[in-house]
Amino acid sequence: MLPTVYYTQDVEITRPTDFAVRFEARHVYGGQRIRVDYGTLSTLVDFDRRQTTIMMPRVRTYWWPQKITDPLADGRRWIGVEAETAEVIGEDTILGRAVTRYRVKGRIFETRTPFDGDVWTTRENIVVQVDGVGKGEDGTVGPVKLRTIQLVVAPPAAEVLTVPSTFARARKSDQSWRDGD
Repeated sequence: MLPTVYYTQDVEITRPTDFAVRFEARHVYGGQRIRVDYGTLSTLVDFDRRQTTIMMPRVRTYWWPQKITDPLADGRRWIGVEAETAEVIGEDTILGRAVTRYRVKGRIFETRTPFDGDVWTTRENIVVQVDGVGKGEDGTVGPVKLRTIQLVVAPPAAEVLTVPSTFARARKSDQSWRDGD
């Protein structure tokens, strides 16, 4: 289920690849708008416009918005798990919050990586921990982990979820690496 509250969450993530890649990210959930910061990039997801926009805040640049073509797309693929099955395993506490642990088969991340493992969520449906295995885009099977470091339940500032007016749009040729040109 989608979260029932707005929040900002700092996480450590491990994705399945040839070698376990671990990185930190920030998820900002504002309902129909989401922001995911990782490394030097930020992805803005706008479900009303059905598009994603990648920004490089350090150089105040953004790329042309990309359409979300999947008619079923919602916030779970950027900030949670799209569960095909979920079985309650038990109750726990993470970061001082009551959570429910589920055994889940489904898909995770914006790449819709096939996932099998355990997922812990708060009563507000915020995914705070994930521990399982996933199948990478190249077919490799590896660990999928997400651990919340910090969670603030509060509406984000509106400007966090939009491209700042001081940012310049990259030339079409500057994003050719992204479009497969």
